[in-house]
Amino acid sequence: MSVGTQLINVKQFTLNIEDGAKEVTTRGVADGYVNGVLSASGEITLDTENFNRIIEEARKVGSYQQLPVFDIVSLGQTVNQKLKIVAYGCKLSISKLIDAASDGGDKLEHTIPYKVTDPRFVEIGGVPYGDQNHLAALGL
Repeated sequence: MSVGTQLINVKQFTLNIEDGAKEVTTRGVADGYVNGVLSASGEITLDTENFNRIIEEARKVGSYQQLPVFDIVSLGQTVNQKLKIVAYGCKLSISKLIDAASDGGDKLEHTIPYKVTDPRFVEIGGVPYGDQNHLAALGL
């Protein structure tokens, strides 16, 4: 991934989708569904060398809160399988600032949460998760 002009190598990242679709009932009997709030968030785990790159970008723009949003593109591939996932408009925040053990032997790690903020939301294998007709009706 890249933040500003910095290429950031991550150890691990997660992406969780919260789909607020709910079932509806008529006189106590299931009768379809309605769409609800759609959101996504996750965490990025990285070492200090890569965290320092984010610090440098924050310094350039003035603060961590001023860091620009960015897209996360993940490509998982084995000999016979391939899956591309894209999360658009990811906004970083700081949570687990440092994870250090006193026995040593491991690099320092930092876990940074993010939220997906772009109407394009998430694509899985090139297919949008969100209803594109609904987005068009909203003018997004």
